[in-house]
Amino acid sequence: MKNRTMKYWQKRIFILCWLAYTIAYLGRLNLSIAIPLMEDSLTLDKTSLGFIGSLFFWAYAFGQLINGRLGDKFASRSFVFWGLLISSILNLLFGSLTSLIFMAILWAFNGYFQSMLWGPLMKTINLWFPQKQSSKMALYMFSSVVSGFLLVWGGLGQISSYTGWKGVFRIPGIILLIYSFIWYICMRNNPEEVGLCLEDTEISSTKLDLTDTKLNYTQIEPTENKLNYTEYVLDTESGFDEKGNKSQRASFMKLIFKTRLYLIALAGIPLGFIREGISLWAPTMLLEIFQLNLKSTMGAALLIPLFNFMGVVVARLIIIKFQDNETKLVAIFFTGGILTCVLLYFFKDSNIIVYLVLLAVCSLCLYAASSILTSVIPQKYHMTSSVAGFLDFSIYLGAGLSGIITGFLSNRIGWNIVILLWIIVGIAGCICIRIKPSKRLYKTSYDVFAYNDHPDK
Repeated sequence: MKNRTMKYWQKRIFILCWLAYTIAYLGRLNLSIAIPLMEDSLTLDKTSLGFIGSLFFWAYAFGQLINGRLGDKFASRSFVFWGLLISSILNLLFGSLTSLIFMAILWAFNGYFQSMLWGPLMKTINLWFPQKQSSKMALYMFSSVVSGFLLVWGGLGQISSYTGWKGVFRIPGIILLIYSFIWYICMRNNPEEVGLCLEDTEISSTKLDLTDTKLNYTQIEPTENKLNYTEYVLDTESGFDEKGNKSQRASFMKLIFKTRLYLIALAGIPLGFIREGISLWAPTMLLEIFQLNLKSTMGAALLIPLFNFMGVVVARLIIIKFQDNETKLVAIFFTGGILTCVLLYFFKDSNIIVYLVLLAVCSLCLYAASSILTSVIPQKYHMTSSVAGFLDFSIYLGAGLSGIITGFLSNRIGWNIVILLWIIVGIAGCICIRIKPSKRLYKTSYDVFAYNDHPDK
């Protein structure tokens, strides 16, 4: 009976989390549809509109750092509710403005409150599902991003010619407002709130709570191991090791450096630059290069989110073969995206079908890489919300640069220079994620940090 009840609640919680992020995309990706309409109605150029997008991404990025940590400390139910509610209000207000300055400020605030969602949603998945299932459910969660694209470009994009640019913000605002209350009424933070507990005791025995300030790690020597390394094992009992020596305190910054997360984050910057560059500018790019109307452009652009979904599915199918080496799979997908950009540059004078397919394949590769970076890798840490927020921060830091730089370059020079820039920053990202320091750092599912001199095979 309890198993049946638990399965019901797990299904309910997952659907609520999935819908929350899908609907949230209505209130953030709508700018990509509005750009051509605002360019005509408000006589704004792409540099100015790109500046609005950049402020959103930067506010979102820094919000991930703040809210990722706060999401580990506060209940996800209330935290996500306020993020959805305030984002809905900001979208409704944005549809009533005409001043560039006020639009930019309001959209930056929207970026911050939208950043209150992903980390806590990952934390909720982590609390409701056993460790063996959490990574799989996290990848399923990433499909909500693709669904958000389909909802915005397929639904909102098709009616935008009738509603005008203001309706592109007001309609998502209303939907977000309604769903925020549905979320709050139906959501529960953890199984204990409904009198249940996870049967998989592995969670309590292998995942250590790094948010407790009393946690420490103790240096111990390895035994019966041919490799020369030193492990740091978190000590949750006291501030002393087995020999009675005072151990050092664990912190999120130590987590970043001991597990080499900073290198993954550095690769996330160019990943976000290209990925969100496509998300924000693809409709405008296709409209201007091939002289289409907005309705036809949005119809053609639907191929991109469909390919994005394929990327998430492919990542889900092959991730099992890269256990404990997920960054290698990220690098493979990232490289595939850059090679597609190279083809896109050389086939810049081709017809719309070839151009669109190449753009979609590039996006497929980058979304596959992102799904692992922000969904699977954070699940290997108990500080799930913090790690997810940190890696998302790096992606959207690059996305913020993409908004204004892409707008400026496309306005002054053209779209070919934008694609060339994607290739350059992409190569830098691929190099970064495959850097092998003299001492390889890795982390096990038991929250053990290790220095390992043994090179990658």
